[in-house]
Amino acid sequence: MRLAHSKYQQIADRLRAQIASGALEPGERLPSEPDLAAAYGASRNTVRLAIALLINQGLVVSRQGLGTFVVEPTKPFTALLSRIHEPPREQHASLSMPVVSPAADESEMVRLIVETGSASPSVAEKLDLSPGDSVVVRRSQYFIGDVPWQLIHSYYPSDLAKGTALEQAGEIESGSVGLLTDLGYPQQGFVDEIGARMPNAREFDFFKLVSGIPVIVVNRTSYTTDRPIRLTRYIYRADRVRLLHVEGSIPERYRHA
Repeated sequence: MRLAHSKYQQIADRLRAQIASGALEPGERLPSEPDLAAAYGASRNTVRLAIALLINQGLVVSRQGLGTFVVEPTKPFTALLSRIHEPPREQHASLSMPVVSPAADESEMVRLIVETGSASPSVAEKLDLSPGDSVVVRRSQYFIGDVPWQLIHSYYPSDLAKGTALEQAGEIESGSVGLLTDLGYPQQGFVDEIGARMPNAREFDFFKLVSGIPVIVVNRTSYTTDRPIRLTRYIYRADRVRLLHVEGSIPERYRHA
């Protein structure tokens, strides 16, 4: 026996259907609460619950004093998660997860900040440190055109990074993998952990999120034969990115499906 939806869910379903069909277009203002209440024979409180549900699903956004508007649909990017058995020396952390852009003529822009900080408990656990130990952090913001699509935070134990190019802003000519190899810490492998959570304030602002949209987080811990040498966190807006893993020999035309 199928249970009937609550009144506010029924209203949300009908508005969602109008958005999906194009009857309510991106950027279009929804009818006012009194108008929706009259149209659906519901109380204004019921209408508010329906709109709140759509906001949490990322379909509409409320603007103070202006009303509620249909959100522009996102164009998903594809981040490629490939198993790398022997990483090239000149590989940067960001290149281990390349993007497939929705349009070939859209250029990628990167902003980089380098700082020294204290390891949080979660970072310390991955790098086999004590909470509060010093780490060097390289934070990158990635844009395709003017669309923010990825944050990368790479954490290095200070005993490896201190006094090296890892502490300096700007690109590392040999790549972080090559530099660590030159320092006597050749990367032999890595472990990926993938999860989702609600964004923190920095992520919320960077991705220009509305309520209810989570982020995908990939924690990649890189190792030599005897210790962890880098933790890289790749953070994506969950409704804008698909993670793709390719294994073995596959024709190119099938790699981005």
